[in-house]
Amino acid sequence: MGLPVVPSQFETGKNKIVHRPTKATFTFHANGAAFKSVDWGEAGETSSSGQDYRKEDLMRVAQQLLGKLRR
Repeated sequence: MGLPVVPSQFETGKNKIVHRPTKATFTFHANGAAFKSVDWGEAGETSSSGQDYRKEDLMRVAQQLLGKLRR
């Protein structure tokens, strides 16, 4: 079972959203409705500290954030 993924774990930058704990990076075109690319970083793997974040949860929250950025 993965750890909860919440928006405060993400950092938004120019054309990218990064999940800080896993370094998963979602890139998009300006005003884009979908992600251009995804680098999953350590997502889906249990880290040495025991943290495990599911890719599906990361994608869901990143899409929510992308929707808010487009407004």
